[in-house]
Amino acid sequence: MSSLSREASWGLVAEPGPSYSRPGELTTVSAAATLSLNLTPGRSPMKGRVAVLKAYGGEFELREYPVPDPEPGAILVKLTRAGVCGSDLHIWRGEMKEIYGAMPKDLTFGHEMAGRVERLGAGVTTDSMGRPLREGDRVTYCYFFPCGRCPVCLNDEMGSCPQKVRPNRVAGSAPYFNNAYGDYYYLRPSHFVFKVPEEIPEDMATPVNCALSQVLYGLRKAGFRAGHSLVVQGAGGLGINAVAVARDMGADTVIVVDRLAPRLALAKAFGADHTINASEITSADKRVEAVKALTDGFGADVVADFVGYADVIPEGLRMLRGGGCYLEVGSISPGNIFSFDATALVRGNSRLVATSNYSPWALEQSLSFMKRNAKRFPFDRVISHVFPLDRISEAFAQADWAQRGGDPAGVSRAAISM
Repeated sequence: MSSLSREASWGLVAEPGPSYSRPGELTTVSAAATLSLNLTPGRSPMKGRVAVLKAYGGEFELREYPVPDPEPGAILVKLTRAGVCGSDLHIWRGEMKEIYGAMPKDLTFGHEMAGRVERLGAGVTTDSMGRPLREGDRVTYCYFFPCGRCPVCLNDEMGSCPQKVRPNRVAGSAPYFNNAYGDYYYLRPSHFVFKVPEEIPEDMATPVNCALSQVLYGLRKAGFRAGHSLVVQGAGGLGINAVAVARDMGADTVIVVDRLAPRLALAKAFGADHTINASEITSADKRVEAVKALTDGFGADVVADFVGYADVIPEGLRMLRGGGCYLEVGSISPGNIFSFDATALVRGNSRLVATSNYSPWALEQSLSFMKRNAKRFPFDRVISHVFPLDRISEAFAQADWAQRGGDPAGVSRAAISM
């Protein structure tokens, strides 16, 4: 069986193709690839729950599916936490219908997670760093699967692999536990998995495979280094992690722009030197002037967008120094279009870097960063509320700052416990 047909049989689909998400385009499982279930004579197979979205901006329902035994090279993970990432809120609101369809038929998603090894498939004895791996060990892992052998991967750009695949997001597709909002996660062969140090608590481990790794990777790609200045647009999960990573890398000045005072206060607690409240300084021109004033009139070495709305990009580009780099991470919804004078980019010798996902080394380095800085930064304040899986609908409604109109009394960042 070819690698592509094998991936299809296990519910894997290439990105950015729509087959993993659009209604009616289910990935089939061949008879030869039928998963082995946990069968005990006289007893029903063990089952687990998966959260399925019923309507955009609405409620989830929990469905039960049989829990598979891992095939050789795979791992069955018992999830303990899953984060409500900003990208998940984009999906939940219905802002990505071009990908997931006009109605979220059988849609299940989520990618920010951590858990413990429930079962190891044959041949799996270590994590990706060669450390012994046993049932019960805490793990984190990449939620996407680059091919590892194409010219892009060989150039250390695995997050951009043209053959990169993601698990199926249609509920009921074997091996059933394909995303973060469920009791289990089926980690397929050819994965990248890392043991989580015991010094890192559950809530701190949850965003490591998404926000923290994405930020660490992005800042490296942007050429950020000791002595540089950074402007962070958006003090959500990505932005707060960016402040901490920049500080760890030796940043000279960190400036954070957001419109919610509690998020700006948290940014200060993580080491931001200056904050700009966009609800108070309502003019983009004034905000650009403020950044220039805080950087001796030159502008920042790196400006990073972690907001996800195109309106902030032209403003951020104007905050750069000559020869600076603009890092785009937040925009994941189709249709995020902005306009900017290309001549200004040329005359400013500006660089634009955009990153989606990361190379696996970033995940291992993120764990080292977290272990090294667990007591330096108040990571325990990032996740404000934890909801059990059967209250996932409430978690999304409370976490949706857009729906709340920026109500600072609401949930700043939510996680789901299993």
